[in-house]
Amino acid sequence: MAEDPVLEAAFDWLLRLQDTPEDPAVRAGWQAWRRSDPAHEAAWARVCATWRDLGEAGPLRVTPVQADTLPPVGDTRPQPPRRPMQPRPMQPRPMQRRPMRHRALRRGAMMAAAAAVVAMVAVASVRPGGFAGLGADAATGVAETRRVVLADGSRVELDGRTAIRSRFDDGRREVTLIDGGAFFDVMPDAARPFIVRAGDVAVTVTGTAFDVAADGGRVVVEVASGTVRVAPARGRRVEQLAAGDRLAVDTASGAVTRGRLAPEDVGAWRDGRLFVSGATVAEVVAELRRHQPGWILITDAALGARRVTGLYDLRDPQRALKAMMRPVGGEVRAFGPLLTLVTAAG
Repeated sequence: MAEDPVLEAAFDWLLRLQDTPEDPAVRAGWQAWRRSDPAHEAAWARVCATWRDLGEAGPLRVTPVQADTLPPVGDTRPQPPRRPMQPRPMQPRPMQRRPMRHRALRRGAMMAAAAAVVAMVAVASVRPGGFAGLGADAATGVAETRRVVLADGSRVELDGRTAIRSRFDDGRREVTLIDGGAFFDVMPDAARPFIVRAGDVAVTVTGTAFDVAADGGRVVVEVASGTVRVAPARGRRVEQLAAGDRLAVDTASGAVTRGRLAPEDVGAWRDGRLFVSGATVAEVVAELRRHQPGWILITDAALGARRVTGLYDLRDPQRALKAMMRPVGGEVRAFGPLLTLVTAAG
């Protein structure tokens, strides 16, 4: 599930306003951001509504009345003059220092609540049927798997939160992995190559069994039997993979990382297992997200980059998360059924 940068920006303004509601520079910047694009105004309204729906988030310091007093985007009508502020004599008062610990705790609580806002909005935007608008002809929901037989007899097993679209003609067999992960068992046909597209990455075979996963930031190909040809984006050389080979492609940079695993461990998610060797925490979390309702959010980039090896039970994602965090010094905190935060310990 790709994160929405506009919603993230709205969350950031919400956090700033909660921290310093009377700061004129912050308020001016917030108002300018909202006026600059109708999408900003819509994102702000969604974030505010979700914040108010969170019973544990605390009061919204920018009230709906304040939020609605801004002129609409593109409104050039003259606004009524504001009454000038009358200067007031400054009265000295003792400076009070808030204990650092209290500020840190409050900030942490607010970050968790604000993260929940973004997560809840993101979760609300993705439903099992939501892939239909992307032209999917087969899709699954959270923790759901599905077996599909294609027109040529090839079999596809869909992981949770997955969608595919297929196109077959006389000269080509092509499947687009819109999102998620899938295991392909391809019927041999040398005259018609079988192509799986995930973003800009193309996997080409004539007959083999392999697994492809796409999580928005990378595409991973693992081969159980036979051979495949992977063409990463950005003009990089074509990679040839055989049984037991693993290839990860960073979709932003085009960087390629190769690895090995036992062929029988390819697509182990079909049996409710996840085996990883030297995978990053972020990679494992991307897989666990397909099997847990709501959203799992990593709050520390350095933690997400740490590498782990293990065998995890996909039928109990919370237990898998906690088992993964123990050796890397992380913590797992659940905020209701919709949000789990993965944080650095301490």
